[in-house]
Amino acid sequence: MKCCICVTLAFGPAAPAQIEDTRDAVRVSRVGLFSREWSRRVSTLPVRENCASTVAELVRDIISVNGTRPAVRHGGKTLSYAELGSAAGGAAESLRELGVRPGSVVAILVDRSPLSVVGVAAAWAVGAAYVHLESAHPDSRISEVLELAGPMAIITDSHNESRVPTVLRERTVVVERTPPALYRVDPGRTPEELAYLVFTSGSSGKPKAVEVTHGAVTNYLEGFTKGLAGLEIGSYGLATTFAADLGKVSVYGALLTGARLDIYDRETILDPVAFAAEIREHPVDWVTLVPSQMEAIAGTGDVADVLPARAVMLAGEAFPPRLAEAILAARPDLKVYNGYGPSEATIVVTMHEVRVEPGAARVPIGLPLSGTEFRVLDERRASVPDGVPGVLHIGGASLARGYRNDPGLTAAKFPEVEGTRFYCTDDVVVRREGGELEYLGRADGQLKIRGHRIEPGEVEAALLALPGIRQAVVAGERSAEGPLELAAYVVGPENPAGLGKKLLERLPPELVPSRFHLVPRIPVTVNGKVDTAELRALAAEPSDLRNEPAEPPESPDEHVIARVWWEVLGRADIGRSDRFLESGGDSFKALAVFARLRKHYPGITIAQLFDQPTIADLAKALGGSAPVAAVPVVEL
Repeated sequence: MKCCICVTLAFGPAAPAQIEDTRDAVRVSRVGLFSREWSRRVSTLPVRENCASTVAELVRDIISVNGTRPAVRHGGKTLSYAELGSAAGGAAESLRELGVRPGSVVAILVDRSPLSVVGVAAAWAVGAAYVHLESAHPDSRISEVLELAGPMAIITDSHNESRVPTVLRERTVVVERTPPALYRVDPGRTPEELAYLVFTSGSSGKPKAVEVTHGAVTNYLEGFTKGLAGLEIGSYGLATTFAADLGKVSVYGALLTGARLDIYDRETILDPVAFAAEIREHPVDWVTLVPSQMEAIAGTGDVADVLPARAVMLAGEAFPPRLAEAILAARPDLKVYNGYGPSEATIVVTMHEVRVEPGAARVPIGLPLSGTEFRVLDERRASVPDGVPGVLHIGGASLARGYRNDPGLTAAKFPEVEGTRFYCTDDVVVRREGGELEYLGRADGQLKIRGHRIEPGEVEAALLALPGIRQAVVAGERSAEGPLELAAYVVGPENPAGLGKKLLERLPPELVPSRFHLVPRIPVTVNGKVDTAELRALAAEPSDLRNEPAEPPESPDEHVIARVWWEVLGRADIGRSDRFLESGGDSFKALAVFARLRKHYPGITIAQLFDQPTIADLAKALGGSAPVAAVPVVEL
């Protein structure tokens, strides 16, 4: 039976040239899909019945309803819904001219901007699924993802046009150059068709593509909206990349309900002062963040300054109770949600409203959203009683189709349990008496670091492809109260310094280890598994990672910067010409460096940390003058 989305939609003012039909209001009825704020946007126009069976049709109706209301904002640029529809309609016509048809895949390679949303709407209009590519990733990674996705065409912007592989050059749509056109959706689409592909780390050494259908997205949307329990959300802030599954909470929350989406640059998110100023100037109701990202931001100032007006969701990794207490202490009126969900079950499947529970060891992930079913099973796939740990299996309409071009892995990870299809998450959980779940960890070797699912095997494969490395093991390490980090233990190279730089040419930054340990061998237990305890005992000290001593800092500014780097990165062998990212740095550590350096250099910007990647370069960019407040010089 063909299912559909049934929700009440109402027209606002719209430009007739931008939409398919503005003569009537559109009424679709599915319980509780939109907020009261959205449903109040009612005109006196006649009403007709319409049934949207795909997300594409829902987007069409929302564009027609909202007209001149703001759809997407980035910096000083705002697109209304009419302008979004016009731009997406033009890009869709270009895709049709290139032969893109229903069932195809369209890649999107643009910088973080409203053009990303235009690309999504354009792909859906022609019945294609989309896959977002992260423009910050190396070309080799982008080519690998394109090869696995097999797109028929690619949407790009003028900045990334030169990066399109040769094989797709003749099937490229440069979205800024497409003339505006009517936004129309190809008829005959069904909920079983693909809406998007999202890539996750793969244990085979290559990323794997999860195929998500329109029906799964609409089920997620209904569950998400019901989970808000009447909370009115008129604007969403996007604080992550479009390529990440977590970003879809805000993108779809806005695009599929007629709300406004505010897109933040990476530099804004990493600068608490700039982020607070952005929130003040352009208030939003909702922001989704990774817990470690929020902790990094909160650690540099007043957490209340960077919180949205109505609700914040933290998802992608465990939510520390101390962070929940800090947020609720700063803003007792704020709705705080702990979101949980793998890509294979479409974005999030729980939205637990967080409350302070004194002495609690964990923040629960909660109960399943509408249309989703949970089972907590043992190794024989038998249910376990409350209070007993087991592996979470997810069922229901939100399940993905499976993994692209990998039926074997799909069958293994989507087993049938008592005749019903489930996804085996390999997440170990325990159920409380009231039914709420607590996340305990992983049953396999997969790691969750700063919101990213990382298969150590993929990183190990990239390491073993480098000259001189005979063996490699990748694992998670944690120091003191810091977040979990990726560490590599390698056998073979005489000097592993520079491995980070080489990996950045092959892998996205989130898959590059923060630490590299040189070991003489990889010890194993009697069962043939890696002996983690002995491996860490064999690990070389940071100073042993070089054959030659680090080039020491020279000027007073270099000494100040070097001291901060050493404190944040936990090593004192970093020289004045070493690059931050290749020395174990990442965006969250850059935030910690930024907060410390700003005490001495009030005019520093977060962009300078990335544009001037060495101690020497940064010292020169800061003017070569003495810092505001002197700090003790620490010699290597």
